[in-house]
Amino acid sequence: MVFLSLFIISSFSYSQTYAEMLKSEIGIDGYFSIGNQGGNFSAGLKWGLLQKKEDSKIIIGPSVRWIRVWTKNLAFGNQATSYNIVGVGGFIHARVFEALYAGIEIEGLKSPISYTNITPQKTWIPTVFIGGGYSKSFDENFRLNIGIFYDIVNNLNSPYRPSYVAKKTGPNGEPGALIPVLYRVQLFIPLAANGGN
Repeated sequence: MVFLSLFIISSFSYSQTYAEMLKSEIGIDGYFSIGNQGGNFSAGLKWGLLQKKEDSKIIIGPSVRWIRVWTKNLAFGNQATSYNIVGVGGFIHARVFEALYAGIEIEGLKSPISYTNITPQKTWIPTVFIGGGYSKSFDENFRLNIGIFYDIVNNLNSPYRPSYVAKKTGPNGEPGALIPVLYRVQLFIPLAANGGN
């Protein structure tokens, strides 16, 4: 029992010491797309941890997402419909040369989309985005990331499909399959650290 108590106290002490070596940032991103048959809007929130060192390059943490979709689809007899999609995930970004970043962002989205139909039963849709782009810190007040990401899962039911920015072209110039690439503009804001650091 004494050994267990000492282990718990030392673990708590170590975790406090480790927490003092970290700083945190809140990240936000969003996108929207609108067409003649409907549109969508998404907002994402990230909470990232990184070392307090001046040259800390890795930020990692959890994320949450909300997507609002509205549509006026002929499949529903011109009836307008809308729904919400929520998700959770995590991310890791590496900041390089104070000008670039590369990252992986993983999300599970609870969505009613089943191929192009809307069903009352929501299922979890996985996404795994790999990408990177431009990253710039503005006087330690905030950081702007502008990047391109590729979804390696490319799930047919992904709610991101209307936001993909590239499409294959057939031999005669006809539009083909979507390429699971999208852009992300993210803003990271440092949170006040303990002790004024």
